[in-house]
Amino acid sequence: MNEAIDTNVVLRLVTGEPATLADAARALLERAESRGDRLLASDVVIAESFHALRHHFGVPAEQAAEHLAALLNDPAVEGEAAAALLAAPDMAVEPPGFMDRLILAHAARHGATLRTFDTTLAALPGAERVRPSRG
Repeated sequence: MNEAIDTNVVLRLVTGEPATLADAARALLERAESRGDRLLASDVVIAESFHALRHHFGVPAEQAAEHLAALLNDPAVEGEAAAALLAAPDMAVEPPGFMDRLILAHAARHGATLRTFDTTLAALPGAERVRPSRG
């Protein structure tokens, strides 16, 4: 693997718009597949794509997760932690949500405990709640 794809390529693959850019993105994917290569879709790109689909394209979280999971299942695309999160049913939309789970997965990959004020996130393994001191 010696190529990675940017958010704008992911969005064209998922939305199909605009058609000329979507066609170019599909051609890139097909070329990689024909060579037996894989295009890296980093966690940052998938997170940004999730956000863009939800807030700029008006796609509900569940649908955004489904679209991105389908892309990450393509044999020519390689994902990181986001791929596993999106593959699990409802993982992207159940509290604490996709972005927080992705942050937690990143911390875990680095052997770090995630410190958070978010009580829902802190309930997950690998995270601990930061409590304000009394004073």
